[in-house]
Amino acid sequence: MKKFLLFALIVCMASCTVVEQPSTTMKTITVKVAATDWKYTDQGNNNYFYAGVDIPEITNAVFEKGEVKAYLVKDRYNSYYARKHALPYVMHKEEYLNDNWIFYTETVDFTYGKGWVEFNFRASDFAYEENVNINPEAMEFDVVITKP
Repeated sequence: MKKFLLFALIVCMASCTVVEQPSTTMKTITVKVAATDWKYTDQGNNNYFYAGVDIPEITNAVFEKGEVKAYLVKDRYNSYYARKHALPYVMHKEEYLNDNWIFYTETVDFTYGKGWVEFNFRASDFAYEENVNINPEAMEFDVVITKP
């Protein structure tokens, strides 16, 4: 049985092909969202924050046959701590508040359409439902567009 699986793997590896598209180009657009740029959906339950940005480089051709990816960028100008997180970015957090540990998850995601990108921020404890003064911090993103 092991020999058969090894043989099947070798045949699959030999028959797999990679299609390259030499005519594609990539462009990276940096987007900075200030803390005051986040808007709150405020539509009852399961609310979240969002920030929309016009990006005309996401054309019909990119939407139909290209690719758009986004990254949360942290500490871009610090050579030691600089990093990028592919979206969606999920971070489990804990906070000691009023003699209690609070555990929650923050999620940063994005969606896009022709000519625009929208970034979304959610916290699993929905504390911002009870305290409207809670707001996401300023964030920086890289939007990478692969044109066909």
